[in-house]
Amino acid sequence: MVRLCGAALGFLAFSVTVGLGLAAGITHDVIIFRAISAMFLFFFLGLFTGWVAYRVIDEHIIAMHREMFREVEEESGDKAGSEVVQGVGENTVSIPQETNMAGATAMTAG
Repeated sequence: MVRLCGAALGFLAFSVTVGLGLAAGITHDVIIFRAISAMFLFFFLGLFTGWVAYRVIDEHIIAMHREMFREVEEESGDKAGSEVVQGVGENTVSIPQETNMAGATAMTAG
């Protein structure tokens, strides 16, 4: 999505610059120079805009996920002291915890 926004804005700027330059009767070498300059400028502007849009959508999806699965997270919060889950996705490993005499929790690899 980020590169798509950059490419779309870059080619839009290029085509508008070429069209307006031809309509104004400017020489071809000046039109091409201005069009390429506008294309690169708007490409980087589009990259930034696409990155911001990507972050906004990502944050919205995370907020919606938290709202939809609030009960599941609260239920798993009750069991938080029993074990630590490490890993991502299908590769999760549960490591049981033991409490020592001082009440501190120590992880064991068993």
